[in-house]
Amino acid sequence: MAFLHSNLKGHNTAVFFIIGFLLFAKGAWAQEIQWASRLDYQFNQFQNDAWSGSRVLGKPDAFPPGYLNKNAFRLRSRNEFGKIVVGFDRPQHAQQVVIVESFEPGRIVQVKVVDDKGFYYIIYQNKAYRAKEDFRTLCLSMPRTPYKIASVEITLNTLEATGYCQIDAVGLLDTAGLDAVREHLHGANFNLRKELTFVSEKEILGESINTKYTEAKPLVSYDGGTLYFSRFNYPDNYNGKQDPQDIYFSTLLQGKWSEAVNIGAPLNDEYANGVCAITPDGNSLLVINGYKKDGRISPGVSIAKRTALGWGKPKKVQIDGFKNMSRFQDFFLSADERVILMAIENDLSYDEQDLYVSFKIGYNHYSKPVNLGPQINTSKAEFAPFLSKDNKTLYFSTEGHGGFGMSDIYVANRLDNSWGNWSKPRNIGPNINTSSWEGYFSITDEGDYAYFVSSEGNRRDAENIYRIPLLKDVEQPDNHLQVAVKGRVFNVRNNKPLLAEVNLLSGEGENILALSDAIEGHYELPVSHDGTYTLQVKARGFISYEEEIDIKVFEQQDVYLDVFLTPIEVGQVFALNKLYFHQGKPELLNASFPELQKLVQVLQENPGMVIELAGHTDRLGNKDLNKELSFDRVENIKGHLVEAGIDRARIETIGYGSAHPVAPSDTEENRRKNRRVEIKILQVAESF
Repeated sequence: MAFLHSNLKGHNTAVFFIIGFLLFAKGAWAQEIQWASRLDYQFNQFQNDAWSGSRVLGKPDAFPPGYLNKNAFRLRSRNEFGKIVVGFDRPQHAQQVVIVESFEPGRIVQVKVVDDKGFYYIIYQNKAYRAKEDFRTLCLSMPRTPYKIASVEITLNTLEATGYCQIDAVGLLDTAGLDAVREHLHGANFNLRKELTFVSEKEILGESINTKYTEAKPLVSYDGGTLYFSRFNYPDNYNGKQDPQDIYFSTLLQGKWSEAVNIGAPLNDEYANGVCAITPDGNSLLVINGYKKDGRISPGVSIAKRTALGWGKPKKVQIDGFKNMSRFQDFFLSADERVILMAIENDLSYDEQDLYVSFKIGYNHYSKPVNLGPQINTSKAEFAPFLSKDNKTLYFSTEGHGGFGMSDIYVANRLDNSWGNWSKPRNIGPNINTSSWEGYFSITDEGDYAYFVSSEGNRRDAENIYRIPLLKDVEQPDNHLQVAVKGRVFNVRNNKPLLAEVNLLSGEGENILALSDAIEGHYELPVSHDGTYTLQVKARGFISYEEEIDIKVFEQQDVYLDVFLTPIEVGQVFALNKLYFHQGKPELLNASFPELQKLVQVLQENPGMVIELAGHTDRLGNKDLNKELSFDRVENIKGHLVEAGIDRARIETIGYGSAHPVAPSDTEENRRKNRRVEIKILQVAESF
């Protein structure tokens, strides 16, 4: 990232993570951190000796933390404004600025770094507040500076939040990440926590988006081009002011949001309507209400898909055991579509709405909701869930964790592969949360802005949509490199594009899901880790397709694969490509059973299907013996299918030997193509 700079005349604006961790014992501080060695300036120090600016120099030594200690710098009184500037013997590049707040932290309101040419850069700015901890070490994390830092300037304000804010030490570290902090501060015992802070002020979106009525639930499409939100009791709603809420959208044109437009039917009707999530390809929306086939609605959530003519009718998502006793409901669909988060109230809730998670178990089908547990949920309502793209960071709104007033926005991290073990929710801070109502936090896919809703300054208590700039690499997964598996899905019989479910499964159990669009058949699956993946493509009325793909993310090469699915129709023929036999014998090798299981699954999913198994060999050897061998092999396969529960009356067999080659017999590769088993569909159920 290129920072704006000036010769002590300007500054850049961006957002940075604050990584505060609680230091409990004096440890062996790693020398990789360069601690400040020179006091360049101080204003309002407590004394000239004890608690003076010079006490900041060197490694931390104000122990035990959490108490007043003359080895640290503090201001003249508990209600002061002050500043300290410290320098370093060796100007250096850095990825983190480390500030040890050994007592009553939270009063640092600005941090600047100054390079060896005199240019300064604001890397942190916040309102003064009383932190809950008695002490902490603050790590300001940023992309590696292209310049060398010569000094750090820290401004403190205890007028707005009274207290003795002690600074024990200031250091530079040219390593990124929390693991680096742990390594370089080895020997120290600390608890790690994250919070967001911002150097830019939030901005209310203009009149093209906000009105004197309430706007809520802002979500930006993954390509950054469309903003969806809801507008309450607005005259232009489907049913006028009597309509509780409608979906509106705006398009980004030359960096500005266009005049918002009602999205219209079938997504808007006389009921409350809202977008809960957008799929990465932008072709599906998760919308509130469970839409039945007859047009009626029920509690729940539905999926609407984009068609050539616009948005199609929403179809209800099946969630096992779904129950909501609240008149409010909210949902969020993860980017990989593996989980749905929901804010509902049922018999397992702690009181009002709680946050729950359901897992994908089939097409448009999710498991019974599971409560996220007492670390997240309280006796107050939790709502407006938003999940980061890597499924590890949860943002939500509640009045149940304290805060600045009414509903505030919080963030928590998933600590393991379960969905019940979370870090303690952290208030996202005073740059967003106020004494008014805040909620519906979301981050764009590029990570350049966070959008949210606030009623601050609105006498009618109506909420409006705000945004605040973010540093683009904030809250991204550790491995941000990414490639894509992409292509199109076609009907092999007529080459027409197909709507299909496309899955990419890793050996570690990761499942990336997408839907090909019905217009062009396009699909795209993002991948961020090297490895061998299994691509599965399924469409109703077609034989499923499966193939292994080796992906090397760091080569940054997308994988392109067009898939042709065979329709389940009488007369269609498809091959089982991964059946292996002992040489010259009918017995299958163990490596064949995964392929055989796929055929079992096809027959189980299509109970009215009758097939013919046709065996083929190469041209080497005696024709009669080859014909006999090919028949014995398909009979052997039939036996395995019957053992798996398939009615033998549904399976016919024939051995052709070498009579029907598909390739010349000039090379071993071609002969291998001729040694095959083909399935011909003889009969199908009427539904196909």
